[in-house]
Amino acid sequence: MKNGGQRVTTFFTYLQANCSRGETEFLDIRFNKSLHERFCDILICDEKSTELGIRFRPLPGNSVFWFNMDEYGQVDYLTYHAARPPGENGHKIGLNTWTRVDTFFLPPKK
Repeated sequence: MKNGGQRVTTFFTYLQANCSRGETEFLDIRFNKSLHERFCDILICDEKSTELGIRFRPLPGNSVFWFNMDEYGQVDYLTYHAARPPGENGHKIGLNTWTRVDTFFLPPKK
């Protein structure tokens, strides 16, 4: 990959959110009631939770951090995620901060 290579980590922060939905869902990490129920203030815990991936609520100021690669430098497919739409008349603004394998370099403008 050019310009810095693979993303090693992601730090995602919700800056603004005025919405009824809009969660960040990790599609292949299943909600486990016994493990995750105590985090229902930041996770969506509803009747669909055990059927869907784990879903983080879009709460302004909250952040989610994850590794995109495993210990062997391979893509960690458990980190596949989706930004769900904020719902009717809602909005959300987030900020991604990534670390990469190499230095990100842009040549100077001529």
